[in-house]
Order: sequence, then C-alpha cells, then structure tokens
Amino acid sequence: MREQLGQILLAQGAITEAQLRAGLADQEKRTISLGKALVEAGAVEEDIVARALAKQSRLPFVDLAGKKTPARLSGLLDSTAAWEMEALPVKEDGDVLLVAVSDPAKVVVLDTLSFFLPDREISLALAAPGALREAMEKAYGSRESKGEVVDNLEEEDLGDEAPVVRLVHRTFREAVDARASDIHIEPFPDRCQVRYRVDGRLSLAAQHPADLHPGLMSHIKVSAGLDIAEKRKPQDGRIEHHVAGRDLDVRTSILPTNHGESCVMRLLDREANLLSMEDLGMGEKSLTWFKEVIGHPNGIFLVTGPTGSGKTTTLYAALQTLNAADRKILTVEDPVEYRIQGINQVQVHPRIGLTFARALRAFLRQAPNVVLVGEIRDRETAEVAIQASLTGHLVFSTVHTNDAPGAVTRLLDMGVPPFLIATSLQGVLAQRLVRRLCPHCSVEEEASSLERQVLSVKKGEKVRRPRGCRECGRSGYLGRIGVFEWLAMEGPLRELLFQSTDSSEFVNLAESSGAWHQLSIDAIAKAKEGQTSVEEVLRVTTVQGQLEPLAEGVEEITND
Repeated sequence: MREQLGQILLAQGAITEAQLRAGLADQEKRTISLGKALVEAGAVEEDIVARALAKQSRLPFVDLAGKKTPARLSGLLDSTAAWEMEALPVKEDGDVLLVAVSDPAKVVVLDTLSFFLPDREISLALAAPGALREAMEKAYGSRESKGEVVDNLEEEDLGDEAPVVRLVHRTFREAVDARASDIHIEPFPDRCQVRYRVDGRLSLAAQHPADLHPGLMSHIKVSAGLDIAEKRKPQDGRIEHHVAGRDLDVRTSILPTNHGESCVMRLLDREANLLSMEDLGMGEKSLTWFKEVIGHPNGIFLVTGPTGSGKTTTLYAALQTLNAADRKILTVEDPVEYRIQGINQVQVHPRIGLTFARALRAFLRQAPNVVLVGEIRDRETAEVAIQASLTGHLVFSTVHTNDAPGAVTRLLDMGVPPFLIATSLQGVLAQRLVRRLCPHCSVEEEASSLERQVLSVKKGEKVRRPRGCRECGRSGYLGRIGVFEWLAMEGPLRELLFQSTDSSEFVNLAESSGAWHQLSIDAIAKAKEGQTSVEEVLRVTTVQGQLEPLAEGVEEITND
C-alpha cells in the first residue's frame, strides 16, 4: 500500500501530530494539497515536502536550489513548452534524459515530453516548486501571468481591439505559422488549454489562466454567428478570418463539457495552392491507373478513407486535371473547402432542404460533364449518383470504409441493387496520410528485426528513421504524404456482382485477380524509399497483424 505523505513526514520527525491534523483540516477546507497546506502554515520547509513526495512516488529527488541548468539541456525544450509542462531537463545519461517536475501527478507530461523529444528516453525527478521555478526563470525567463498575457497583447498591432480579440488573433496567427489544420481550445478547472493539430498529431500550444476562457468563447461564438447565451447545447458555425496574408474559412464547433465549452476550429485556406495529381505522392502504376479511370466519359469513381485522410485533396486534383473550357464541372460539398477557378461549387444546406441528392438532381438539368458529390451517405444519394453516371456523366464521390473493396459492400448495405454497381462503378481509391520524415534530421541506420520483416530487407541493410530537430518541432516528421490502394472494376468483378453479393467472395476475387492493389504495398514502398518510417506504416496498415509475435510493439525498432 502506498505510504501517506503525512505519515512519511511524521516518521521523519519533520512535523508533529498537531501540525498534521491542522494541515489536513486546511487541506479539506481549501481543497489544496497537504504539502502546500503545511508549507504555507510554516510547519515544514518546501524542499522537505518535495523529498517526502519523491519517496512516496518512488521518484528521485533533485536539488535545484541556487543551481543553473546547462543551456544544452534547457535548450532541448523551448520556453513555451517548458513553462506549459512546468518541466525542466536537468541531466542526461546517454539517451536517457532526466526531467524535473514539482508535482508527482505530472507523470502525465511524459507523453508530451516524448512528442517533443522522440529520440530520448524520459525519466522524471521531483524538485521543490520554488527551486524549480527559480531554475526555469534562469533558463527561460519569467512565465507570463494573466496580466502579462493581456499586457503583451496590448502591444500587438490591432488598433483599439480588446485584449481577448487580440488573443484570438494571436492564436490564429501562431496556428498558421505552425501549419496547423485545427485549433482545440479546452477548459479545465485550473487553465484554458490550446492545442494545435499538425500533420495529424495534437500538441500543446499554450495554456492561459482559466478565467480567460469565458471571454474567448464569447468572442469566438459572436464571430461564428452562434448564440452567445446558449451554453447547454452543441453549436456549429463558421468564421472568416484574415491572418498572415491568408483568408481563412474557419469551421467552428462548440461542445459543452463539465468544465465549460470546448471549441474546435478547422482552418481552411480557400486560396491555398491545390496539389496536382503528380504531387499527390502516388506511385507510377497507381497514377497511371488513376488517370485512366478519370479519363472515362462516364461512370462513377469513389474515394474512400477516414475523416482527414486527404480524400478532398485527391478529388480536387482530379477535377483540376479535367478542368477545361470544353467541360462543365459542378460540385456539391459540405463544406466547400477550396475555391477552384472555372468550376461551379455548391454548399449543401440541409435546413432548407438542399441535400446532396436534391442538388445532384438539379445538376442533371444543368448539362454537366463532370459532377462531384462530397459524400454518399444514404441510398437516395447513391442511386441518384449512379443514375447520373449511367446517363453520360462522370461522377466523383466519397464513402467511409476501411478499404477499397469495402466501398462496394457499403453501397450494397445501403440497398443499391448490385447490377447498378456492376454497370456504373469504374474504380475505387482508398487512402491514408502518413507523416513524412523530416529532410533536415532523419537518419539512416541499420534495420531492426521488425523493420526487416515489414520491409523485407536483409540484415545489415539500412533504413531511414525519425530523429527530431527544431525544423520539425522535434517530432522527426515534417508534412504528410498519401498512401493509396485501388480497386479496378474489371470484367470478373462485374460478373460476380450479377451473380452474388457475398462480400468475402468479392474480396477474394479482387485479390486473386490482381484488381486490388493493397495499401500496404504502397506504404512499404514509401518506407523503403525513405519518405516515411515503419512506425507510420504500422499505424495505417494491417501489416503488423500479419507478422510473427516479434512485432508486438513499434518500440523494438530502436532497440534491436
């Protein structure tokens, strides 16, 4: 059983029974830690409590009083990240980095520290809070208080706007600079936390005093056209914001939580340069097939994958390739993410009855050559899209499935007759996004046992691995690249759909006939080329499940 802090201090003779009883009463009354209650009452010194906490938590104690941390260690974390985690690197032994914290509950920062320092094994030690603060101030300068946050905002060039407006603007600007796709603003009892999603991964960006959160939410809700007084129901809206020379369309979601309203904002740059088909990262064989499929005058082509897997980017690349003066192209989307010159784009509005299916029916009276339906969610939309493809139109759309053959199963589950699928579907592309290895710091090292199995390379051969540097935020990755699989709807598959709707039979034929080019093939090829890592391959494919028990954890990659 874990020993209680009070009992440890009593056993050490650091406090008396009377002081312990008074401390426990103060702890309950003020809802603070026992250690803080005892220190504030003058019953015991702060460093003695810290040593007792270290013993209780079975963590080493580090005495930072009057000491200065070497710059090579403190420089491993930038000041913002260090203050947000209240953590300071103090010692290294090979790949093991000892990081000082003042609260044993701070073990939760291990994941965040591992994100910032992926090439190090992190070990925690406890330090007295005052000594840690003093050491951090020497290393990073003083931490901003709420007043300092507001004072600094006053210096920003935003005219006479209120400080909370400036804070929102600064958040947008920093998110854009960090290449973030989403901003998460989350309330907690002791802080307002801001996180950015960069390359598909969330990381801590800032922490503000908790009492700034209501003002932030009020401003965001007003900007998004939401009901500022409604705090019990989820709300969705949009903000148009200009920052760093870019016009952002910010999709805003507000969700009530037990500590206040959580806000997630998706940043869409309407004027962003869209990728061409050649820039998607497809292999030569996949790209040739893709161009061939979208070159058909009619039929339906589906792209599948989870939310945020790059489906829209892929479809926009196809539309740009087809965009010409002799073609009329119409799209119906939710939302319209990017504007494409020369293409008519429509935003769905379910509240007024403008659904995907209704818009698609209207499109057919506009005599288009190519139609994009943002997503097929129901049988009505699926049947209208297929009918359009059978009447001389080339139709693009998306569905949510795990793999390319699953798109056919999904249409069957919606109740679409199999003969309609067999006669209209030209092909299915499935995709995921993997993080691209940082070109500034990735390293070439001898392949581990797991890497040899995944990549089918020989012992002694080398592979590229993430390392971590300032350019990539110490993650080891910079940007993302697509990995793809495709299903060509060839004669045998069409014939099978006329005879059977058994999904396992369809998948077996797709694989045995070579019509299904699987995701793992492309992902492994990109890892072999040094574009991504084996960790990323295992994250997005089922390769690991096909390996021997050796592949129980990706951590072996660095331990072999």
